[in-house]
Amino acid sequence: MQTFDGSKGEGGGAILRLVSALALVTQEPIKIINIRKNRPNPGLQTQHLMGIQAIALLCGGELEGDRLGSETLFFRPSNNWKSELTISISTAGSIGLILQSFQLALIASKNSVTKLHFKGGATFGKWAPTLPYIKYVTWEVFRNLGLSYELEINRHGFFPRGGAEVIAALQVPSKISGASLIDFEDPKEIFIKSYSTNHLRNARVGERQIQSIKKSLNNLNIPLNETLNYIDAWNPGSGVLIYSNLTNGVIGADYIGERHVSSEKVGQEAGNRFLFTFNRRCVVDPYLADQILPVMALADQNSSFTTPIITNHTKTNMELLMEILGVTIIVEEKNQHYNVSIDV
Repeated sequence: MQTFDGSKGEGGGAILRLVSALALVTQEPIKIINIRKNRPNPGLQTQHLMGIQAIALLCGGELEGDRLGSETLFFRPSNNWKSELTISISTAGSIGLILQSFQLALIASKNSVTKLHFKGGATFGKWAPTLPYIKYVTWEVFRNLGLSYELEINRHGFFPRGGAEVIAALQVPSKISGASLIDFEDPKEIFIKSYSTNHLRNARVGERQIQSIKKSLNNLNIPLNETLNYIDAWNPGSGVLIYSNLTNGVIGADYIGERHVSSEKVGQEAGNRFLFTFNRRCVVDPYLADQILPVMALADQNSSFTTPIITNHTKTNMELLMEILGVTIIVEEKNQHYNVSIDV
């Protein structure tokens, strides 16, 4: 049984999500210690606990230490896969973070299609990929690698009550292709999606978010395709997504609304995130990099991509992938970005 130290690198939940998913790929039992040791509230929190329990249930695996606050966990994977699973989340836990584990773990599945039904939880969560980002950016890039993942959002959820209703259908091919996400070209169109609950309609939160984004992107001289979404949810909330389809990838940025943060600030921050990648002529934004690395490491061919910076999450993923899978990951620093190569 291999032991992993959860305090290494960024010391958060990413280590738990990655090594538990890879355990299914390698079919080897693991022990994780010092889980989320570097966080103010260390140990397993609700969304981490629900995520690992759902993975164990999906594959027929066994867990020890799966309780709130636990800093040590044993996971013995199996390959007795279920083709459908309902995941109930009583809090505003991030569905996006749970999907980060599943989108990798299911590569080991022999099912043609696996359906996950989420009842509860948040589609927009702080320090987590939003579900619109996963749908229009992450999973769109995954299609370049041969994965066919679909997301249906029937109701959105926001902090503090959650209450989302989501269906994810994940189809895994017999092999995963490599991809070269290197060559950047100016996109023909930029999509802007603003999401606000109906509680915020009178304050015109959605419109104000869009106008702020348009102001941030004004100098690009690229057509903007904007969509205003007012949605039902259990409590007020908002968020935005900006993305653009390139020939060989998708660059994107998201941001969520918070109490005491103006709609204009939400739009401005999202615009700045998008421009941070765009102005450096990169194909992969910093938050997508750590999501696509594990899939590329499991591909049949080598892969490469450009990204503006290497985040702590990405560094941690690189170290674990080289340790567990034996791949070689090379990072070259350029003038305004980094080239990352994954040799399998």
